[in-house]
Amino acid sequence: MDRRIFASVYSLVTGEWGDAIFTGPVSTIYHFGSPAILVGNALYWLLSVSGHHILEFNLETLTLAVTDGNWPETNFSSDCRYCIMRREDDNVGLAILSYSGFQMWERKVTLGGAAKWVLRKTVKLHGILGLSSAVQREKIDIVGYAVDLNAFILVVDMAFYMVQVDSMQFKKLFDCIVITRCHPFTSFYTAGSPRFNVTLA
Repeated sequence: MDRRIFASVYSLVTGEWGDAIFTGPVSTIYHFGSPAILVGNALYWLLSVSGHHILEFNLETLTLAVTDGNWPETNFSSDCRYCIMRREDDNVGLAILSYSGFQMWERKVTLGGAAKWVLRKTVKLHGILGLSSAVQREKIDIVGYAVDLNAFILVVDMAFYMVQVDSMQFKKLFDCIVITRCHPFTSFYTAGSPRFNVTLA
C-alpha cells in the first residue's frame, strides 16, 4: 500500500495550522528518530524507504520531497550509523560512524542537477576518544547533532561524548545505562516564528 508523508506549518501568531503538504507516494516508511537538521532554507531528515533516503522540507517554497540518498561507498562494515549534518556553504552533509572509523561527506549538486557525495574527513574514533579496543561494535552510535556548534553527540559503551567537527576535540558528558536520542536546544522560538511538524500518514 502506498503511503505519503505530509508536513504542516503552525503559526504562533494565528494559532492555526496551514494546509497539509504531501510528498509523492512511497511504499515503505521508517523514520530514524533523529531530529530535523536545518541546512540553508530547508529541513532534512534521514529516512529508510526501501533503502536510505532523505526527506527535504523547503521552507521557502513549502514543498516536501523524498530524494534518493544514493549513499557514498565506504569500506566500513554494514553496522554503520548515519546522521545528516551541515557542511560549508550550507550544503547537506552526511556523517557515517562505524566501529573502525568516522567519515564526513558533503553532497554536491552539479549545474545539471545531479548530486554526488564528496568525502571531506576521515578520522579514527578510537584515536579521538582514547577508547579501549575492547569496546563492542553494537555500543557505538550517533545519538544527536548540534547544528550551531557543529558537534555530534556520540554514545560509546554507555558513555556520552560531544565531538566538535572542526577541531575534533571531545568532551565526555555523562554515563547512562539507557541509550536514547539527544535533541540539543541552542535557540528559542520568538513571537511570529513558524513551527514545523512532519507526520507519517
